[in-house]
Amino acid sequence: MLMKHWKRITAIALTLLSAALFAGCDGTGGGGGSDVADLDDGKTRIALIINGDLGDMSFFDSANAGMLQFQKDHPETEVNIMELGSSDTSKWESTLTQTANEAYDLIIVATSDMREPLQRLVGRSKYADRRFIIFDTEIRDNAAADYPTVHSMMFKQNEGGFLAGAVAALLTLEKGAENTAFVGGARNDIINDFACGFMQGVQKINELKGTDVGAYNSYIGDFTNSPKGKQIAESFYDQGVEVLFQAASQAGLGCFDAAKTKGKLAIGVDSDQYDYYASADPAKADTIVTSVLKRVDLALYNACEQFLEGTLEFGVLETLGIREGMIGIVENDNYAAILSEEDRALVGELAQGLADGTIEVKSGLKRYMSADELNALFAELDPTK
Repeated sequence: MLMKHWKRITAIALTLLSAALFAGCDGTGGGGGSDVADLDDGKTRIALIINGDLGDMSFFDSANAGMLQFQKDHPETEVNIMELGSSDTSKWESTLTQTANEAYDLIIVATSDMREPLQRLVGRSKYADRRFIIFDTEIRDNAAADYPTVHSMMFKQNEGGFLAGAVAALLTLEKGAENTAFVGGARNDIINDFACGFMQGVQKINELKGTDVGAYNSYIGDFTNSPKGKQIAESFYDQGVEVLFQAASQAGLGCFDAAKTKGKLAIGVDSDQYDYYASADPAKADTIVTSVLKRVDLALYNACEQFLEGTLEFGVLETLGIREGMIGIVENDNYAAILSEEDRALVGELAQGLADGTIEVKSGLKRYMSADELNALFAELDPTK
């Protein structure tokens, strides 16, 4: 009888222990699990998780530069930048979880590849005291308000693409050529938005000048294959293209190699890519007419300052474009040397029109434009159609 009673007590104890462990692992038991560090030590810590590779001279390098500058200006805040690389995507979510378990007050992630991992993470109550930024996408389309601990940040890259298209079309006319070209990385929402803006920029110049500049388009398929980027660019140059726009991260660097080899021109993306090459390879830098600036660095810097001040809003989508000073093009000496003064003035007028709202550019994001509509836009300018 005593043995039966003892077995019953042991069984109940094991059941309660299992339930407690389950609640701690799942994070739904309230109050946080023992695996989650406290944030009440008086130190503010911020983590930037880079789900890709540094050295792209554009998107991730810009994010990295912004956080390094923030760290320099705010030494009282601990900033950790984690480069995960692009070769093993399986560790992205586990790194996010591990980082959330540590004593980081603000965790920053990027791109649509991190949306679902972040959605799963913030759905667990043990991370309710953490705050997150996801940039270059919305945590879930048209549903930022459903995620009260996440600040979503997107950019109007279609506006930058529009200016690149205008510059490319004007240079094509100046050089007596017939066509320009767009080279994208992976065919995703953001790159489609660049492309959509680019095509409309070419159309705008045709409208203003009464011309018929065409625009080829091609996607590399990823953001790392620079030899393929070079191959695609060379094929366009061989068909008579004098200047093209690449939006392909590291893969797009191959387009600059092709421009140098062929004696042609290219437009960079996200950061001032002329500046990256100016010292290391001046001949290559000279092929870069301008770059579309997507100020990821400044956007993250400003957001982190607002976080420290307690003014950064969560559960919202912030959209940044020319009007907010987060999109533009580089206007350096090389730009002035290559594009005529008259055409530079016209590009400036177009930028002002975007800023004051007198010019509107359609977005290629799937929430605004269907794949059929985007393909129709491509076909309208494609010289092979």
